[in-house]
Amino acid sequence: MDRIVLAVATQITLVFGVGVMAGVIAVVALAIRKEDRLRSLTQPSPSAATRGARRLNGVGLRTITPRDAEEVPR
Repeated sequence: MDRIVLAVATQITLVFGVGVMAGVIAVVALAIRKEDRLRSLTQPSPSAATRGARRLNGVGLRTITPRDAEEVPR
């Protein structure tokens, strides 16, 4: 009986973990779509979901202005 309880508990934990990961991926995907639709990568994040997606993807505020010539290392 103990082995069955352990197996069921393991399966429940795995299903819960997969659900959490799928939820995170879905929220990030929706946030990325919102960023693309609003073309907002060069502006501050429009929502908390897009801020979280930027953080998970390692993207901060993107600037498209060229650097000054003296700032560029040679």
